[in-house]
Amino acid sequence: MEKKNQKLTIIVGCLLLVISVSLAYFVGSVLINGTGSRGNVTTARINGSVLSVEGILEFNDTNILPGHKSVSSIKVTATGEPVLIPYNLIWKGTNNLGTKLNYTVYKTTENINVSATCEEKRGNLNGYTVLSEECTITNLNNLGNIISSGSINTSTSETKVTISSDEFITSSKSGEIVYYYVILEYPNLNEDQSSDMGGTFEGEVTVEESHASADINILGVYLEQSDGTYKQVDNVPNKESNYTLNESKSTCTNNAKPRWNREEWALEVGSLSQSGTECNIYFDNSRTITEIIPTLNAKTESPDFSQIATTDEGVYRVSDGMYGGTSYYWRGAATTNYLQFGGYCWRIVRINGDGTIRLIYDGTTCHNNGEVTTDSIAVANTVYNPNYNRSEYIGWKYTEGLQRPNSTTEGTDAPIKTALENWYNTNLKSQETKIADGKYCNDRDVQSGSTWSSTPSSSFNYVGYKRLYTDYAPTLGCAALDTYMLKVGLITADEVEFAGSKNVENKQFYLYNGQTYWTMTPGYWSADYNYAGVFAVYSDGNLTDWFVDDLYNLRPVINLNANIKLSGNGTINDPYEVI
Repeated sequence: MEKKNQKLTIIVGCLLLVISVSLAYFVGSVLINGTGSRGNVTTARINGSVLSVEGILEFNDTNILPGHKSVSSIKVTATGEPVLIPYNLIWKGTNNLGTKLNYTVYKTTENINVSATCEEKRGNLNGYTVLSEECTITNLNNLGNIISSGSINTSTSETKVTISSDEFITSSKSGEIVYYYVILEYPNLNEDQSSDMGGTFEGEVTVEESHASADINILGVYLEQSDGTYKQVDNVPNKESNYTLNESKSTCTNNAKPRWNREEWALEVGSLSQSGTECNIYFDNSRTITEIIPTLNAKTESPDFSQIATTDEGVYRVSDGMYGGTSYYWRGAATTNYLQFGGYCWRIVRINGDGTIRLIYDGTTCHNNGEVTTDSIAVANTVYNPNYNRSEYIGWKYTEGLQRPNSTTEGTDAPIKTALENWYNTNLKSQETKIADGKYCNDRDVQSGSTWSSTPSSSFNYVGYKRLYTDYAPTLGCAALDTYMLKVGLITADEVEFAGSKNVENKQFYLYNGQTYWTMTPGYWSADYNYAGVFAVYSDGNLTDWFVDDLYNLRPVINLNANIKLSGNGTINDPYEVI
């Protein structure tokens, strides 16, 4: 164990006046000038993890009188692989005072602002002034229960005092943290305390390994059934099963947090503060998307896209023109398409024809349909393109003078593409092995009867305008030169209409979020204003179209690999989660 002493010294100065009776308090002033700790950190290595101890056991006020109290905050951080570590919190040093010091220890998982305020009290004993202190501790109630208490006795040689024994913590790579709050008291004894004159108190605060058993008992094991309910069973499922621990649903006593080590196939418990912990653990049936599809009860008929979807219409299947095969999409006020990934909540737009899963960003936390919160369900606010007076500015990549570049790798990136990829590189790049190269459509075909031109004298619509506003016939097809292979893109206007919107208000379907955000589907060229326009979802859920230099929000769209395994059932309280 590596040790770096945390020294703290108390010097009891001159006693101004003492009376020699057996029942005497300190008379006059006792001056204590401690210097506190010279080092802020001690470390120990236990079970392969590093425990770092920060803070000082502080008792360095001046003019300390009997009854004085101080509060010290000690932070313990356990860093390493997720291993349960038993340890003791100890003090090692000497107390050469004539009086033992009392300690009381609290433990929390939060950093709490606690302080002691002491007030001098004067009394009289046989004509002499007797001084003492009464102290109050602010925020004492926020420290919870006392976990240990005792005394640091007087000694002339080094003594070890375990101020809290058989503690437990589960280390983590990011560092699991607990806080100890130690109230140290210089007691007001009903006797002569003059022997404290010139005494010292010094030592170190650190940790050492404990050999105590955590005594973790599993009270009940519950497995998810095909209908989403849970059934109690006698044994934990084996490692070869598709089950994974539902950490949010599983509970333990002592405010402990259950976790599951998939390598060791064993229960781990974090934030453990004492032994005798009992847990009820719930396992979700993790499945591939291929295994999930049969449970969706997808409808084969086509809905009426001329009508908006304001209720949960379930899942539909449709031919996938970009990926081939069959795509499955959610429509209306969907309640089973929530998915947690990369630290964010997403909504499943559809399962693509190749089994990859298309997601749209839904915020840092999951939201109910129709809910607008301060948790922004967008990642940026940007123009599609600050250039607007050429029809080609509706392009995801564009070349001036061309309806579309000669390949999907040619041309100038639209600023919206750059903004979106910057967010991806900052926030999701580390998860890239789970993210597929998705197909994204920037459909630049023009409506029948119109001829494309860079700055035509007559207005014209792109084909998506008629398809979505007149025919109400969304499609998943796309021309090859308009199909981009990307790690991140935007939703298409067709996918929005599949989901339940059209060119009227709809605040009930799952893509509504109270904000206006871009799609990547071109809309029109306005000769009257010399403006190019692209579809967007308006703040009331209306699928509409806007000039490309308007400032609106971005909701990233990504595609997860087809071979990933998911736990959960897709609801807001039990979203799908990538294993």
